Amino acid sequence: MRLSYMRDADPHLFNLPAVLAHAFSSGELDWFEPLLMVMEGFSRPFTYMGYYQDVDREVDLSSMEKYGVELVRRWKLGYGNIFMDRVTGAWALAMPSPLYQEFFKNANEAFDILVGRVFLDTVRKLGVENSYYAPPNDIRVRIDESRSKKLCGTGVDIAGVGGDRSALYFNAFTNLRHPDPELPFKVLKIPREKIIEKGFTDPREYFASIEVDGGRPPKPGEFRDILVETVREVMGVEVVEAGLSKEEKIIWDRYKEMLTSSRFKIRRSTRLFKASMPPGTRYGYAQIKYRKLVQASVAVDSQGIIRAAMITGDFQLIPADADEEIVKAILGFKHSQYGEAADRVRRLVDERGITIIGASAEEFIKPVFVAAEKALEGGE
Repeated sequence: MRLSYMRDADPHLFNLPAVLAHAFSSGELDWFEPLLMVMEGFSRPFTYMGYYQDVDREVDLSSMEKYGVELVRRWKLGYGNIFMDRVTGAWALAMPSPLYQEFFKNANEAFDILVGRVFLDTVRKLGVENSYYAPPNDIRVRIDESRSKKLCGTGVDIAGVGGDRSALYFNAFTNLRHPDPELPFKVLKIPREKIIEKGFTDPREYFASIEVDGGRPPKPGEFRDILVETVREVMGVEVVEAGLSKEEKIIWDRYKEMLTSSRFKIRRSTRLFKASMPPGTRYGYAQIKYRKLVQASVAVDSQGIIRAAMITGDFQLIPADADEEIVKAILGFKHSQYGEAADRVRRLVDERGITIIGASAEEFIKPVFVAAEKALEGGE
């Protein structure tokens, strides 16, 4: 397995494993050797937004510009918005088929091994002895019987799942040193009440880090060394430092131009949705928290017929762009036809082999119809 190690990394490089995986699954990339990336700190703070999240409901763009925080949107990977600072340590993995099947049968098993064993063992070796795996994708620090805080967040997906050219990619982060506890509240749309609901009164207590919860900050290179050692122990692979191939560099340069464009960063936006609504329609919004959050912006005509819709949130879909197919399937239904629309979407999900992580098929479209009702009643 190749090792790519960086200090003060470009935030956009966190998307590299996803780009390699999807380029391989689509045939753009003939082959790639398994890649392990380790980043000890970033060149600037950034918010790492999910593929499906609504930029206008997640961040304050003017404040981000004011405080020098960059917006990075994940490539084809959902889940929640993460604030990452210069003190954040991160790692990522990409493996093509058939190699990844030697280690993981599916994405859930990848979480159990990469998070529940590799990452958990790593942070414990770094001194955070009261850390524990909170399936499927978190590591938390236990404070007392009723409270815990998030130390590590992760995400995993399989590009081209079920095909001959599938590839697994994974990313993970933790704060190596204690971050600025105020900066996230200045740029993210997180109400301070959220930390109070979780039993904290001071933002400094809410953010976990290796430095605070492990008793000391890691030495330069220590995060890399312990992580690589643990990967070798758990997965039984040799890890050798090596760079990207010429073909990989060409593909990355092409994708980076797209990933850093404003068009991609604001691919899901309430403001843009409202600007593109069909003439004479009314706007409605609703959100429902299932295992993951599902939100809907909807445009309905005077008869209550859904003419446009946008589904956003911190869920994950396989294939990644299945939300567009689902939205097309429900356009034309009236606000009162949720049952009929749910039947159609269930059939679509079954026929296309779509996986919705965080909600069932019928739950996934429920906010659309709640938003349509609200639109008829006068809007948000």
